[in-house]
Order: sequence, then structure tokens, then C-alpha cells
Amino acid sequence: MSLHSTPILYLNMGGEMLYVLRQRLKAQKIDADKTIQVLDEVTAALLNPKILSSIFIESPMIGVSHLRTTLESVVLSSIMKLDRTSMDKLFDLMIMMVKYQLKAATGPREVILIILNHIDAIRDMVSDVNAQKCVTLVQEMVVDFYGCLTFEEIWNARENCLKELESYHVRVSILLRRGLQNEDASFNLTPHGYNERYMEHRDTLGAMKLKDVSPETYGGGSFDTFGDRKTLLGKNIYLPTYGVMGRRDSQQFLKDCGAKAELGMLAVQLGTEETNYERPFTLNLLSNVDEENINNANKEIDAEANNTKRNNVENEKPKLNEDYKAKLDNVYADFFEDEHETLKRSMDLLDLLDEIE
Repeated sequence: MSLHSTPILYLNMGGEMLYVLRQRLKAQKIDADKTIQVLDEVTAALLNPKILSSIFIESPMIGVSHLRTTLESVVLSSIMKLDRTSMDKLFDLMIMMVKYQLKAATGPREVILIILNHIDAIRDMVSDVNAQKCVTLVQEMVVDFYGCLTFEEIWNARENCLKELESYHVRVSILLRRGLQNEDASFNLTPHGYNERYMEHRDTLGAMKLKDVSPETYGGGSFDTFGDRKTLLGKNIYLPTYGVMGRRDSQQFLKDCGAKAELGMLAVQLGTEETNYERPFTLNLLSNVDEENINNANKEIDAEANNTKRNNVENEKPKLNEDYKAKLDNVYADFFEDEHETLKRSMDLLDLLDEIE
């Protein structure tokens, strides 16, 4: 059994949860201030130093049931309310997306790159500067934690995660539409532009540490804070640009569109263009998010009571680097310096997620 699996599941599932929330907030036209608030609060709860300190230790993997309890408390840390059926659907969606990504991974480097893709997206979602610093620290923790492991140890961690998720078989409409899943819930592991061919190099690389192998000579994909990950796995599949171009090209595309939009608006104001100006870039959001059948019931979960379940492995296990924990505590404190205590927690996921037939 691997002792390094928990961060893989926790961070990837947390990232997928934020993808769904962001998509539905936009699709339901929730106002910008409330959207920013929800994403910032959920991110802060997801990256709570107390939770991370129990995750980034060498210990047997925390079970999916305990993982779910923690992620439920993360969702409920914001102004949203969530009923049991809604959480069931959201959790199934998170599980199946992560299961697909780990199944499709072609090697240990890609397993880590999947996590970094989620972290990159989280950094882009949050608006608070301190929250972004916190995300960057988590990215450094991931690189340090897994960089000292061998290729085979990381691959075993991936296998352990897949074994934990083996019993989940749910059809996800976005995967079905993209041809990545079959009607029986099995996956189509089609080439996605990145291939480590680890099984071909396993005898040579298995005992080598990840940090000792140059990405230029094997696999590619940067572990740097703003590096090019090369792989699509772990990126936000709900965005219309998913699979169209690389990260840098996508950023340039959006910059170009923004520049054209500003020029077009200026032309309209000056009276040199027709007034039927259209936005050059429109989010093609789904009208039916796969796993959302909502009943309007209010249930709150005590985050602290749930988080204590995570602290069940302490014997002789290396703790999270104290330097990292101190930095996270400081950033987290800054993040919540002016916490919105007076806001009512009144947004129900009924307003965010469409009912599935």
C-alpha cells in the first residue's frame, strides 16, 4: 500500500469541485461579487493549513468516505447550502473525472502534472492576492513532497488511488459527449497529446527519483509555478477552450480577444462602427451539468468535527514541513483578515445546478 496517495485524491477532487461551482455560477448568472466570494471561501477552506498538514504526511490513504466528509465541509464553508442528493451527484462527478484522469495518465510525471493543472486553475479562479500566495505554496509542497519519491512510488500511489475508486461507475455526460466514456461507464483512453510511455521505460526509471530526471529528456511538462504542463489532464473540461491549444497559446488568445473587444467598444463609442457589437469570446456552458439532481433541503456540516477524522495516523510518520505550515498559517490569516462574518449563508445549490431528468 502506498503512503503517498492522499494528496493526489484530495487536491484533484477539490479542483474538480471548484470547476463545477465556477461553471454553474457563470451559467446561472450569479452576480460577480457573490461568485468571487464563493470561489474565494471554498478555496480558503480547501487549502486550510490544518487540513493540509494532515494530508501531506506519509501515511496510508484516507478512505473516500472520510475524504467526502472533509470536502463536504469545504463546500459548506461558503454562503451555499447543500442537500444530500445534490452532494451525492456532485461527489460522483468529482470522483469520475479524477478516475478518468488517473486512468489516462501515461506516467508518474503526468500524475503530478495533473495536480499542478488543478492548482494552476485554482490560482486563476481566486481574486484575493493572499489566496494566490497560498495556492503557490501548496504547489511548492506538491513538488517537494513527490519530487523526492521514485517514479515507481508515484506510480504505486496512482494505482492505490484507482483501487480506492474502483467501485465507482457513473456515466458523466460531458465525458460521453467528448467520446471519453462509454455507455457502460468505462473509459476510452484516447491519446491526448502527452505520452511518457512509462511502461516502456519502467525498468530504467522505476528506481530513480522524480527530481533527478530532467523533463527535457523524459516526458516534458514543467513543475515550475507558471510552467507549461503539456498535458490536458487536470484542466477545466467545462471551458470551451479545453483541448484547443496549450496554456500559453490560450492565454495569448484571450489577450488578443480582450484587445479586440476594447478596440471594438472604443469604435462604437466614437461612432465609427455599427452598434451591434458582439463579444468575441463566449463561454459555451452546459445547460445540464451531469450530476446535479437537486432537492431544496438545508444541511450544515461541522467542518472541525469532520476534520478530526483525518488525524488518525501519527505514529512515526514525517510531519508536514514546519516552514511550509508557518507560511500557510500566515497567508491564511491574511486571507481571512476581513472575513465576511455578517453575510447570510443563503445561496442554495438549487440556484446553481440544473435538475437532471
